[in-house]
Amino acid sequence: MPGGKIVVQLWHVGRISHVSLLPEGAAPVSSTGRAAETKTFTARGFEPCSTPRVLRLDEIPGVIESYRGAARRAIEAGFDGVEVHGANGYLIDQFLRDSINDRTDAYGGPIENRVRLLLEVMRAICDEIGGARTGLRLSPVTPVNDAGQDSDAQPLFNHAVGQLAPLNLAFLHLIEGQTGGPRDVAPFDYAALRSRYRGAWMVNNGYTRDMALQAVASGAADLVAFGKPFIGNPDLVRRLREGLPLAPLNPKTLYGGGTAGYTDYPAYSAEQAPA
Repeated sequence: MPGGKIVVQLWHVGRISHVSLLPEGAAPVSSTGRAAETKTFTARGFEPCSTPRVLRLDEIPGVIESYRGAARRAIEAGFDGVEVHGANGYLIDQFLRDSINDRTDAYGGPIENRVRLLLEVMRAICDEIGGARTGLRLSPVTPVNDAGQDSDAQPLFNHAVGQLAPLNLAFLHLIEGQTGGPRDVAPFDYAALRSRYRGAWMVNNGYTRDMALQAVASGAADLVAFGKPFIGNPDLVRRLREGLPLAPLNPKTLYGGGTAGYTDYPAYSAEQAPA
């Protein structure tokens, strides 16, 4: 998607949730009835995730339609496109990985079944707003949110990406390694994955300016995403373009609900430059 566009992320967390966050204290839904051994942020701070219930077959079409409707409303609200969050142990990832998905129906077991929800969601959104307005985020090996490692991640994601290719998505966004952590957390051939997809290829996770420039120059990626640096650097694009130093963020204010540590970081000035 060309520069100057704004894309909103569509995000269903599945079992990475808490009953206090859901209507009438309902249980989260997932591909499994096993609770995630991690925490989620509630009105009381971080709390252990609630035990989910298995999403019923007759409920899955409603989930797909909720994605379709969210994509349509995003465009109506003025966004240029959407990115489906299929990574980091959230709902779609909970269906993809056999480390989580213990279903025995059409959405569990073999790879072809476990990718079904992802493909149905992406096709519904592309039917609604077009592939050129639709992106997808994937994280083949990150263990965050108690995702664990799929028993054979390479063929799983090779198959998924191969099936996605005909949709002509705006981009695929790949988290390389452990989200916010080591890039070599588990073996994975990202180049082999990319060879199955002809569209824009975005990479993410721990990139510096120099690493990003090298990735694009070498053809390993078309785009490089930056997340946390944007918090402490509202003018991150300028700083990267001009090679200016980056300001650190304050981790103590990442989950606070106020403006402090979110919208009060200053833009770069010459006075900030090291002596």
